[in-house]
Amino acid sequence: MPYSDGYRGLAIADYFIKKAIGDKKDITNMSVLKMIYFAQGFGFSELHRRLIKDDFYAWQWGPVERNTYRTFCKYKGNPIRSISNQTNKELEDIESHAELTAFLDKIYKLADVNPFVLSEKTHESGGPWSKTPPYHVIDIQLIQNYFAY
Repeated sequence: MPYSDGYRGLAIADYFIKKAIGDKKDITNMSVLKMIYFAQGFGFSELHRRLIKDDFYAWQWGPVERNTYRTFCKYKGNPIRSISNQTNKELEDIESHAELTAFLDKIYKLADVNPFVLSEKTHESGGPWSKTPPYHVIDIQLIQNYFAY
């Protein structure tokens, strides 16, 4: 069974980044932040569990998991060129679970979507981001309920 209390957002980000590097696909910090948010949301409906144990915050361009942001912000809007190397044990665990990697591989397809389009999706009226004061933690129940539909 994968980590029972969820993974760090950075570990899920590293999974996507490692895959993008292997596929020679550019992925930015903004893209990966949106991808881990969608992984968290759809994880409730598809995996029936909280995938990421870290909080997401309602920042200007959408939900942000702060540790992932801080780790990769040095790239600015440029492609990320390396995983964090801070999540090796978690990444190994993620990659050892076929059901989890199959789920994450569906979310990985979002790497092909413009990050500003993904940002617009996170800003939808009535969504968790829109119901949260700027720079506050987005309540996990709001995320779970929103993605339950």
